[in-house]
Amino acid sequence: MFTYIVYNFILFASTVSAYLYENSKLKSLSIIFYCIAFFIPFLFLAIRYDIGTDYQSYINYFYRIASGEDVPKEMGYIWINQLIDYFVIDVQWLFIFFGFFYLFFAFKSLPKQGFAFGLFLLITISYLYEGFSAIRQGLVISMLTYVLHNIDEKGFWNYLVWIIIASFFHLVTAFLFLMAYPLVKIKLHKYISIFLVIGLFIAIQFTHIAENIFAFGASIFPKYAWYLNSMQYASMAKTSFGLFGPIIKISIVLPILFFQDKIIKKFQKSKVMINFALLYIISYIFHLKISIFGRVEHAFVFTYIIVMVYFVYTFHKYSRAFMIFFMGLFYYLMFMRYIVNGTLEIDNDVYVNPYQTVIFDRVGER
Repeated sequence: MFTYIVYNFILFASTVSAYLYENSKLKSLSIIFYCIAFFIPFLFLAIRYDIGTDYQSYINYFYRIASGEDVPKEMGYIWINQLIDYFVIDVQWLFIFFGFFYLFFAFKSLPKQGFAFGLFLLITISYLYEGFSAIRQGLVISMLTYVLHNIDEKGFWNYLVWIIIASFFHLVTAFLFLMAYPLVKIKLHKYISIFLVIGLFIAIQFTHIAENIFAFGASIFPKYAWYLNSMQYASMAKTSFGLFGPIIKISIVLPILFFQDKIIKKFQKSKVMINFALLYIISYIFHLKISIFGRVEHAFVFTYIIVMVYFVYTFHKYSRAFMIFFMGLFYYLMFMRYIVNGTLEIDNDVYVNPYQTVIFDRVGER
């Protein structure tokens, strides 16, 4: 019960604080509510213990790096480990560092209008995965989504600099963002986008396209080739509510694509986000057939969250309220299902249950 109370408190307390920030008329109160909304999810990331798929692996890497061993990880990640060890700081600061900057850039990416709804989606969709498990990728995707969101003002060279910085923490995700850059300039017709999503969904379910692309990707990144023979990553993904969950997800995307001209007219920054959100849903469709595509899907998940906020706030009060309720309920149910299944006994790939802290549950790692 404690675990469910903690995660629901994080979700609703931070969302309420975000709503107060979004609607506050006083700048001082606005700053206070923003900080509360930030530090609630950050605190529970910072004090967690033995939660997340690779938690123990990160601890082992920390001590191996501290002992001078050559660890095959990106240099930025190694430098952070070395810096923490140099100042004789506890290994927990590794999770504090990644958790803070993951949320920092994620918060900076969310639009002010609809900030509370965006934070609700961020926590229900991304927080338990990028926050607790894929911490290096989580930092990179929030960082690059923030840069991408402002690319019209900053331009390509600023984007490239951040890609290079990101590559020091998670090379594959940085590479994906670099390869996706042409989408910044392209505007697909809404009917082409809709046909692409529906057609691909049908094709993936009844052909071997996903497996062939997976094999090609493994040839580009040989260190990931072992996934080809892994039942965990080369098998079909576990989905919420069978195919019903994916159909609902796609049903949310289709009206976004249909109304993309209206969205772009009201929110100029949404054009880039819509293209990358389309890439997200395409990756998600591949993920339904082969689990490892979930890593590609999550690389663009923030853009999808931002686009949903823009979409909802394109409409008037009552239509907006209906969509927020429907989408919020759907992702809340997925959030709760993730928690229920996120145990070592059921699925240690999404291990977030029970929630434990370094204050009460930690034992020595050395």
